[in-house]
Parts: sequence; structure tokens; C-alpha cells
Amino acid sequence: MEKFYHIPVLLKESLENLDIKENGVYVDVTCGEGGHSEAILEKLDGKGYLICIDRDKKILEIAKKRLSKFKNVSFYNLRFDDIKLALQQENIKQVDGIIADLGISMFHLKELERGISYTDELSLDMRLDDLEELTAFDVVNKFRENEIADILYRFGEEREARKIAREILSSRPIKNAKGLADLIARVKKERTRNIHPATKSFQALRIFVNKELKILESFIPICADILSENGRLVVISYHSLEDRIVKWGLKELEKEGKGIVCTKKVILPSMEEIRKNKSARSAKMRVFKKVSGVKNE
Repeated sequence: MEKFYHIPVLLKESLENLDIKENGVYVDVTCGEGGHSEAILEKLDGKGYLICIDRDKKILEIAKKRLSKFKNVSFYNLRFDDIKLALQQENIKQVDGIIADLGISMFHLKELERGISYTDELSLDMRLDDLEELTAFDVVNKFRENEIADILYRFGEEREARKIAREILSSRPIKNAKGLADLIARVKKERTRNIHPATKSFQALRIFVNKELKILESFIPICADILSENGRLVVISYHSLEDRIVKWGLKELEKEGKGIVCTKKVILPSMEEIRKNKSARSAKMRVFKKVSGVKNE
């Protein structure tokens, strides 16, 4: 029996805001281990159709096993801004709903040889797919001090970025994620309870290596083109950089008259959910509804 680490965040709210119709067509563009996908398929009850997309081949295989009991689902190893490629393969032009959960999976945190976990002594890779040539190892061991500092500050909002970058250069070569995490823990004076001191730096390196923000920026406008009338886009983000892109991206779609932002106030997880799943504590959900001809003054 395959072990599933990831508990889908804001699951009830995701299903409600997708407004699932039994005969509808939906896309989970960050399928992961298939948590949200499984719940969507159960709602469709064998009548509608789900397309699952993930950039990580290994985690997509886990989802395939988890969802093997369903026949009305297909899988594509793509980045989520390549959603149109999946639709072309299915000969589908428009869909009734799209969900994107932008969080890193527990699979990646627990799986060694990725360098995403602070305890990984085998790797400092951090890539989520094989398409990227640059790794976090390359950044840490080959980039100039000011370049590393800029990455940590821009993509991780790390206030002690320059101090960390200076220590990285004096400690090269840094061979694995644990070595980097330990180095950052020694350097950082600013500490937050229950949050690892390397959290922001690891986030920054992963985002930079995987071009996560660039992909998100290109993804949102695409959704307005492929959603059917009254179709919904649900996006769950986990840090301010992502949320900012989602917030302003959806507002721009509304401004262009392509639909309405349903979440004037961002949807947050309940305290009960956070108690059950700590991964949900920083989650923010925003929802967009495709409505043609909306006039915005």
C-alpha cells in the first residue's frame, strides 16, 4: 500500500469554490499525491472528467496509483503553465474549473536526494523536475556573493541575506542540504519559534531554481482563456510573494472584464484545520469566476 504524506489543504473550501458539476471537466494543475484530485473525482461520481498535471514524474506516479480506481481521469507530466498542451491532447478547449495548490508536498520534504529537506545529507539539488539544468548546489557553490544575497532576499524575503551569503562563500564547498541548513542556523540571529532558521533561504533557492514565480505569472492569464462561462479558478498560496502575484493577477483579469474575483477577502484555514495539519497555517485561497462581458468602471 502506497503511503501518502500530504493532507490536502483547504479541501472543503476548494470543493465548494470549484462549484463542481457532475458532468463538468476540471484540471488539478498541481496534482501532487492526488489529495485534491481524489476528492474532485468522488464529487464527479464517474460522470465528469479530471485532468491531473504535475511537473514531477515521481510524485505523479504516486497519484496514478492512488487514483487508479477512477476511469475518468488522465495524467500529464507538465508544468502548470503548460496546461494548454494537456487540453490539446484531450481535444478539450474549455474547462469548468482549475485548482492550483502551490505548496511544496510533504513527499518532497521527506524524500531524500532532492535537497529540499533540512536534514538531507545526500543532495543539494532542489529541482522539482529534470528540465531545469541549474541546481541549488550550483547557486550556492558557483554564484557570486551579491548574487546569492539578492536571491535570498528577493525570493525568500530573508533580512540577513548578505550575512548568510558571506558565510556561504567562506564555507564552500557546501555539499548537501543539511550542511547549508546548519550553516544558516549558525549565522542567523533573528529566530522565529517553531520555524527553522533556514526556511526563508531554502524557499528562495527552490523558487529561483524552479522558476516558480515566473511560471505562476504566466499561468493566471492563461486560465481566463480556457475557463468556460462561470468556470472557476481556485489558487492556494503559502507565502506573500505567491499571494501577491495571485491577488494582482486576478484583479487584472477582473479589470480586463474577463470575470470577477470571488474572494474580496482571502480565504484562510480554520484553527481546527491548522491544529490537525500544521502545513495549512500559512495557506491563502483566492478564487476567480469567468464571466464574459463584465463591465468594470
